[in-house]
Amino acid sequence: MNRPSGTLLQRSAPAALALLLLAGCDVEWGGISVELREPAVEMPDTAGAASDTAAETPPLAMPVGPVLFHVRRIDAVGSAVIEPVAELLSGDLRQVGPRRAERADEFVSEFLARYYQADQPYTLFRGPARVGTFYVGAPAVDGSGLCLELRAEGRVELRPLADTLSEFLAWTPGARSGIDSLASPAYRSDMLSLSQVLARRGVQEHGIAGTWRIQPPADLRAVRVGTGARGFAATFMISDSLGPGAPRDSAGTVFLVTDYAPARGYFTVYFDADWYGRGQKRALRWLDAVDLVGGAADEWLLQASGDATSWYELVGQRDTAHAVVWSSRRPVCEAM
Repeated sequence: MNRPSGTLLQRSAPAALALLLLAGCDVEWGGISVELREPAVEMPDTAGAASDTAAETPPLAMPVGPVLFHVRRIDAVGSAVIEPVAELLSGDLRQVGPRRAERADEFVSEFLARYYQADQPYTLFRGPARVGTFYVGAPAVDGSGLCLELRAEGRVELRPLADTLSEFLAWTPGARSGIDSLASPAYRSDMLSLSQVLARRGVQEHGIAGTWRIQPPADLRAVRVGTGARGFAATFMISDSLGPGAPRDSAGTVFLVTDYAPARGYFTVYFDADWYGRGQKRALRWLDAVDLVGGAADEWLLQASGDATSWYELVGQRDTAHAVVWSSRRPVCEAM
């Protein structure tokens, strides 16, 4: 847009406007923003600076869609811990946390007020089944800046058949519907030995270098995948432990998901393995099958452990293969 010069404005504008221009102020005149290019007297425009600062302050970026939570039971009497996994917005997953480190305290205050009030309930799910309720006790936030752990302590009240379970996914009441019946896949004694056989075979078939001494898995879950109820997921750790913590030198991890067919037996549908050093750890374990981003098949929610923190990953089917379609990992937090 063309801007009239300061001299022309002084001949045509009222005296009050001329005084403002001589003071070096930005003004709106007739819908046009004008400024004096050669002010007679230079004066600091403190009002203008305050306005610019306010205009540049980004929004707090609180979740606007429903938030999926992970609840982990920590004892036999029902004590548990809850933390956010992701915000679901327009079919996409988004990280839950501050976008700017300098506004982390504001974000935490608003998050606690919105999600972690005393006795605030969350509906617990295992697969498509509603299995109980989590009640918030008190916040247990840890970390700082962009690397916050937005946890709260509380308690779970579980339906029959779910009282032996230790991990759940949770939504605010009414955010997700579900069924009442719980059909948990049964753990089979042959899963332990078969998981080791499939882990060794997977490492060989993928040509992954390293000394893979496959011992019993660090985590073994009976899971329902594909068409049957006899599948399982297993995590193997070599020279390391499952959970946040840097390896002493180098280590390896294997994660696999299997299915079963009567004419085929057990077979691997997802395999992820790596031999890693410090700063590269990514140890996966199964949490649950979920329907978040849509598609012909459910996605799988996994929890990953690194050198310093843990995060979540979503595995979805792409054409005929499974792949990670979303991750909440923040590399900057692993480098701390």
